[in-house]
Amino acid sequence: MQKRIPLVLGFGMTGQSILNYLSKKYNEIYLIEDWEGNPSLREIDRFGIKVHVNPQINGELFSKVSDVYSSPGIPIQHKALSLASEHKINISSDIEEFLKINKSIKILITGTNGKTSTCQILETLLSSVLSDLKIVSIGNIGKPVLNYIDNDIDISIIEVSSFQLELLNEVEFDIGLLLNIEEDHLDRHANIEDYRNVKKSVLKNADINISYNDRNLFSKTFLNYKAISLPNGLAESSIFNDWPNHDIENLKASVAVLEALIERFRKSSLRNINLFEELEKAFYQFKKFPHRFEHLEMVGGINFINDSKATNLDATLKAISAANELENIGDLYLICGGDLKGQEITSKELQEIKSLKKVFIFGKDKELIFNTLSPYSHCLIVQDLKEALKEAVKFGKDDDCVLFSPACSSLDMFTDYKDRGETFKRLIKDLNDE
Repeated sequence: MQKRIPLVLGFGMTGQSILNYLSKKYNEIYLIEDWEGNPSLREIDRFGIKVHVNPQINGELFSKVSDVYSSPGIPIQHKALSLASEHKINISSDIEEFLKINKSIKILITGTNGKTSTCQILETLLSSVLSDLKIVSIGNIGKPVLNYIDNDIDISIIEVSSFQLELLNEVEFDIGLLLNIEEDHLDRHANIEDYRNVKKSVLKNADINISYNDRNLFSKTFLNYKAISLPNGLAESSIFNDWPNHDIENLKASVAVLEALIERFRKSSLRNINLFEELEKAFYQFKKFPHRFEHLEMVGGINFINDSKATNLDATLKAISAANELENIGDLYLICGGDLKGQEITSKELQEIKSLKKVFIFGKDKELIFNTLSPYSHCLIVQDLKEALKEAVKFGKDDDCVLFSPACSSLDMFTDYKDRGETFKRLIKDLNDE
């Protein structure tokens, strides 16, 4: 009988990590990469095995395939996944393989907004309080899990997107954390209900569920992180007094995970910790990842905030609220725009927009955004980010604030949100050099 061969679908960062992992077990692998111009294909020999690149996707191929390992960027409707299902071939993912094999305590974190920030906050907190343990943040934060599968880890904090959850079969793990659910990725998911159900699935196979409301959907050990009480005086602490509300919520979620782990380890010494002191110690030199409500240098007396990671309207509304809470800020200007990814923004509560002096809009869905926001604030359509910034600076005066929070995907004009945020920072630097 002919030996069956695994198939890797997609050859981005995750796909390369999957192929590298499988190359230690198999002498040959099928690889399907729809972007034939992917420069990484030129280095395929580095894996040291026979890789069959882009075989014809048909029934004959799938009579030879053992398993399919799909990258999260591949739509579930892809022909290869459809044929795998027809031939009853197991469809797996890097996350599933890690959950099955690595022996660490595993915490999966998802939500429309705040995933990466919460992973960073939680890793910082746990590394301080549980300093004798090896703790890593991996997954959708840009660190493929299979690169860590053989590592000696005590606690794995794994960021998972809806695309990764969509690929995850029934496999148990320790803690599932659902931060929030807002409209997003409706260009990928069939509808908002489908998206919600995929997000909620992070709780289904977790021993402990932590969520943003009191609904214990799967009758598990359960915590509502919104009900967590942070120590009195934390907001006045010099360390936390400039944290926006959404990051304080992420901190609450992290404390909820800590409480669950304390019970898990049954360490009586941890039950009586001084949480205020532990939080101040843990975050004394904390620095958030860039592009997340990132305060930049003032130019010409104007404040600038880079919130390029805000890829949906809910994230932008939270950023506006946070900017309005800053002390000594004058008028607030918003720069936004890009690809809405199917968001139904006309159904949103948009009163927060009224606090804006002006809104500058660019990108693929600029007309729809303009029509939706213009009843609430003075809006201007501009050609691109450079013109938006130029116009905002023209109107701004001392102590005013320009908030770049796009509410959209970046892919219509940029490589990703990082490229978009770095472009914004470079344009501000150019202003300063003029």
